[in-house]
Order: sequence, then structure tokens, then C-alpha cells
Amino acid sequence: MMELRLEGVRRPELGAELKRIFRVALEENIRFHLDAGLPGDRVDVILLYLAVHGMIVDDLTVPDVLAGSAGELIDELRRRLLPRDAAGDA
Repeated sequence: MMELRLEGVRRPELGAELKRIFRVALEENIRFHLDAGLPGDRVDVILLYLAVHGMIVDDLTVPDVLAGSAGELIDELRRRLLPRDAAGDA
């Protein structure tokens, strides 16, 4: 996916299509999250999206940076970003 994104920068027609596809997917994720009554708002969903995708890129391209702790970091990000009572934490 990283190579495809980079190719989209070099080829504007591909970049426009990727932008459309990713935007639709993100909006669908936000809508699902809000419609399901999950904790957090639109900005929280976008922040989670950005953080998790950044972690995935690092984990795939330079895995030793996170040294296998991506799952723990995602859990901690969720705890810090979403209210404790809304996220179901004790």
C-alpha cells in the first residue's frame, strides 16, 4: 500500500482515485462508529485512524522500531483517547 500511495503522488490520476477510495472508507468507518454508539466522536475516530495506520506503516517497514509492542500501544492509545467510562474500563 505504501508503494501504491507513493505512485499516486507521481501519477495525479491514480492519486485522485486513491483519495476517493480512502476518503469513502474513512467516512464509512466514522459513520459506523457513530451509528453504533461507540465512545468518541468524529475527531476521535480520525485520530485513531491516523495513529493506527502510522503504527502499521512502521511495523511493516521498520518492525524493530516498535519491537512487537504495537498491540499494547494501540490499547493504550484507546485508553487515553476515549473516556474511561465510555470505553468500558474499570
